[in-house]
Amino acid sequence: MESILEQTTRRTLQETGETLLPHKDNTLQNGVLYPAQLLTQLGDVSRSNLFLWTEASLRLGERLNRLAPVGLPVSRSLVLATVAADLLSGYLTLQQRSRWLPWLVSSRDWELQHERGANRLLDTAASLGGALIKAGQFASTRPDLLPAIYIQRLSRLQDNMTPLDWPTIQQAMLRELGRPLEEVFSRVEHSPVAAASLAQVHRAWLKDGRAVAVKILYPQVKQLVEADLKMLSRAADTISRISPNMQLQSIVEFLKETLPLELNLRREAVMMEELREALAHREDVIVPASFPEFSTERMLVMEFIEGIKVTERSALEAAGINPSEVVRLLNELYAEQVFQNHLLHADPHPGNLLVQPGPRIVILDHGLTVRLTPAMAKAMGDMVKALVEGDFDALGQALSSAGLKLVEGVDVITLLQVVGVIFGAGENKDVVEVGTKLGTSVGQIPVDLLLVGRALGMLNGIGLQLDPEQDTLETVVKYV
Repeated sequence: MESILEQTTRRTLQETGETLLPHKDNTLQNGVLYPAQLLTQLGDVSRSNLFLWTEASLRLGERLNRLAPVGLPVSRSLVLATVAADLLSGYLTLQQRSRWLPWLVSSRDWELQHERGANRLLDTAASLGGALIKAGQFASTRPDLLPAIYIQRLSRLQDNMTPLDWPTIQQAMLRELGRPLEEVFSRVEHSPVAAASLAQVHRAWLKDGRAVAVKILYPQVKQLVEADLKMLSRAADTISRISPNMQLQSIVEFLKETLPLELNLRREAVMMEELREALAHREDVIVPASFPEFSTERMLVMEFIEGIKVTERSALEAAGINPSEVVRLLNELYAEQVFQNHLLHADPHPGNLLVQPGPRIVILDHGLTVRLTPAMAKAMGDMVKALVEGDFDALGQALSSAGLKLVEGVDVITLLQVVGVIFGAGENKDVVEVGTKLGTSVGQIPVDLLLVGRALGMLNGIGLQLDPEQDTLETVVKYV
C-alpha cells in the first residue's frame, strides 16, 4: 500500500505538472503560457502544495495517535480543519481574483482547483477512514451536489480498510464479553475475513463447534464518527456559502441519519432477525441467525455462512449456478422486501450478497436494514410503474409523494436525471455531466427515498454484470 509520504510526493508532482501543461484557455497561439497566468497558477499550486504537506504530516500524526489513542478526535479534527482551509482558501482566492482581476482567471483555473480539491478529499478519506469513507462513497453518488471531478475521484473509495491488529481486537472482544474468549469460543481466527470503515469481522467457533462470524466495532469509532460529523457539518456549511454549487450539507444530513444505525450492532441483530422471519417462507434466501447471548451494542455474533460473491460470474458458472437465475431471484427478493414486507436490506453491494447452489441468496450486513412506511413503498411502486409506462406526469407525482420537492414545471429530462441520482447513477457519464444543474430544480432528497433508490440501483448494477438483457424494472413492477 502506498505510504502517506509517497502519496504526497506523487500528488505534488502530478498537480505541479498539470499546472504547467499548455491549455487553450491560457496559452498564446504558439502554445506558450501567458506569463501572468503562469505566475498566478504557480502561486495557486504552491499554496496548495504547502497545505498538502501540512496535511500529510498531520495525517501521519493521526495514524500514530491511532496506535496510541491519546487525544485522537482532536487530531482528526485538525486534519479535517486543515483540508477544509485548503479547499476554502483555493476557492476564495479564485473568487476574489475573478472579481478584481478577471483576465487572470480562466476555466482552466477552476478545473485545476476542482482537481486539487477532489484529490485532497479522496486521500484524506482513504487515510482516516470512519465516517469519511462513508461520506465519500455517498458523495460519489450525488452529481447534483458536487462538480464532476469530485464524483469521479470519490467513486474510487472502497469500504475495505487496513485491519486493526489482533491484540487490539482481542481486547475489544474481551471487554464486550466480560469474560475470557476461551469460555465462549473454542477458536477465533486472528486474521479478519473482512475489514470495513467502522468494524471488522472474524471467523470463530463456539464451544459446541458451530462456526460463527464475530463483528466488532473499532475502538473509539463512535467518538471518531461524532467528531467527524461535527467537523464535516461546519466545513459543509462554510463551503456552501463560498461556493454555492457545492451543497455538501445534504451529505452530512444523510450520514447523521444512517451512521447511528450502523454503529448499533444490537439494533442490527434485531433487524436481521426481523428480515429473517419475514423471508422465512422462502427456501431460496438465507439471512444469518444471531446469538443475542453473546452480542452487545458493539459486538455481534452470528452464523458464519459461506457462498460465492454475487458478481463472480465465472465462479457461479463453475458451481453450476445460472447467473440469469441469480439476477431474477435478486430482483424478486428485493421487490418483495419493498412492496410486500416494507422491510429492506438497503445495502446490497456485492460484498454483502453471496450465492449458494440452488440458487440461494445469502444476505449479509444488516446495519442499514430498515423499515419502510407504507406510503414510501407505495410512492416507490408508483415511480417504478411510471418509469415502465413512460408516464412522466405520474413520475413527478410519485417523486412528490415520496417527499421530494420539485420546482413547478420541471421538464422530463430533469425528472429522469433526478431518478438517476436517486437510483445511485453517479458513475453514469451523462448524469455526471448534467448533475450539478439539478440543484436548482430539486430540494433535499429524503433519506429513506435515497436508501430505497440506491438499493434498487445497486441491484441494477449487479444485474448488468450478470445478465444485461434482463430488465430489472419489468421484474420489480410485478410486485408493485
